[in-house]
Amino acid sequence: MQRFLVDLMLMRLGRWLRLLGQDVALPKGKSDAELLLQAKKESRTIITRDRGLFQACPGAGVQCVLIRSTAISDQLLEMAKAGVPLRLDPWRCTLCNGRLEVMKTSGTKRWQCSACKKLYWEGGHWKKMESMLHVIRGFLKGV
Repeated sequence: MQRFLVDLMLMRLGRWLRLLGQDVALPKGKSDAELLLQAKKESRTIITRDRGLFQACPGAGVQCVLIRSTAISDQLLEMAKAGVPLRLDPWRCTLCNGRLEVMKTSGTKRWQCSACKKLYWEGGHWKKMESMLHVIRGFLKGV
C-alpha cells in the first residue's frame, strides 16, 4: 500500500482517502521544501494541486500526484486513476490518521481510533458516501 502526504489545499481529499483505507499524513510545515523533506523522510507520495511542488518532486526523489480538479468527486476519480481503490475500508482516523479498531457491538458496525478515540459507524452518511463512490466507479468503467 502506498503512503501519502496531502498538501494544505487537499486536506478534505486526505480525509476521504483515509476512509478508503489509505495512510495519509498531513503536512508538518508550510513550505514546499518542508513537504518534500517530510515525504522523503516518511517514504510518502505527495498529493498536490500546486504545479510548482509537482515539478520539484522528481528532483527531490519524491513521488507525486498532481490533482487538477477542485470538486471532491473529481479528485477521487483522479486518485482512482492513480490506483487507489474506491471502496470504503476505514482503518485510519479521518482526524489524526491513527489506526481504527473494530468495536465489539451488536448491530451497526463501529470503529474507534486508537489514538484520539473518535468513534465511527455505518450511518446515513455512510450510504451517501457509498452512493458517491458507486457513481465514480461507474464513470471509471466508461473511460
